[in-house]
Amino acid sequence: MKKTVFLLLFLGVSFQVSDYQNQTRKSEKTILSEILGDSIHFGFGSEKLWSATSADNWGFVRQSATWARGNSGIIDNLILALKNAGYFNNPSASRTDVLSNVNLSGFGSATLTIKINTPTANVASTAYAGNKTFNHFLEIKKTGASTPSLQLFFDDPNTTLGNDGALVYYRLVDFGNPQFANVGDVITESYTGNDSIYGTKFQTYTWRNGPENSSWISKHGRVVLTEVDSGRQLCFRSVVRLSFTKLKEINPSNATALDQLKTACGGSDQIYYVLAYMQKFDSPFQTTAKASFTTNATRYETICNLSASSFPGAKLSYGIFNINGYVTDQLNANQVPADYPSPTVGGTDFMSVDEAFNRTYVAAGASISGQATLGVVKQYEETSKTYLDAFDGSAQNLTFK
Repeated sequence: MKKTVFLLLFLGVSFQVSDYQNQTRKSEKTILSEILGDSIHFGFGSEKLWSATSADNWGFVRQSATWARGNSGIIDNLILALKNAGYFNNPSASRTDVLSNVNLSGFGSATLTIKINTPTANVASTAYAGNKTFNHFLEIKKTGASTPSLQLFFDDPNTTLGNDGALVYYRLVDFGNPQFANVGDVITESYTGNDSIYGTKFQTYTWRNGPENSSWISKHGRVVLTEVDSGRQLCFRSVVRLSFTKLKEINPSNATALDQLKTACGGSDQIYYVLAYMQKFDSPFQTTAKASFTTNATRYETICNLSASSFPGAKLSYGIFNINGYVTDQLNANQVPADYPSPTVGGTDFMSVDEAFNRTYVAAGASISGQATLGVVKQYEETSKTYLDAFDGSAQNLTFK
């Protein structure tokens, strides 16, 4: 059976920070215009999930070290821009600035609202229970617009760990990149904090109401990143929801193959892609990944629980990758080379690939067999079918504040 499902066009955000050596004689407005204009550059790419070759089964894993490091810098670099504009020269001073007609490169004229040591209370998120109060706030809004393009909440300009963390929302269509022209009103939320069980830092990305077109093919999704093994490895987990109907509209030449896959998977129009991998941060970035598809609330070892003997390619796992990309897949655990992250053996502060996969596509509060020391699934980790589907009728706090 020929398989032609495409993975979502995923967000890869990178921020470039300018040289701040000669800023002292400029006004804060000019400094912010230059710093934020240079710092905010949005770009993302797309890879087929699979096509005629085995390597295409795993497009989402490619360039993952670059992707993860770029995305992890979103919050850090926005805060750094404020620091270099002088907003924390007097760390205890409270101030609120509203700066109009600030020209940001690639964005246009903006109104910036900056609150320093001026707490914003009752901030809810999809990533944590209840509300938090954040000490500092940055908002970017197009001049004359009623809806923000970006909001950032944080507590400490020197770290996102050991406090309430940091929370950011952004509306990609506003940032002037032609690749985002057709992504509609999709809003991305990212939350960064720390969890001692997993290591020093986690970051979660959640989006809803994707347009399901060739620019952004998923409806809803979440990615959970954790830096583990004393910063030596990245743990990546994700679930995205796709639609056979929309996939056929995007790729009509493969409608027959998509219908065949839909029938083999039980006939539901919605299909969920579940992925977990562990990646070493040091070159050659060796990676071990496990992935599957499902159309119901159960996560399977093969695509839609199809027999690998009857449906060649239904067993994706395990796939291995290095600095050059795809190496091979459909490996058994004992076939994964010893210098790659282990499919089955974790450490004191990181999960094995199996443990990460088993913790994906489950509800918050769930207890996972064999993972007593990790505790129940936290809210920022939740990637269950029920959780993603609830975005159909509710923002679930994924909205500008």
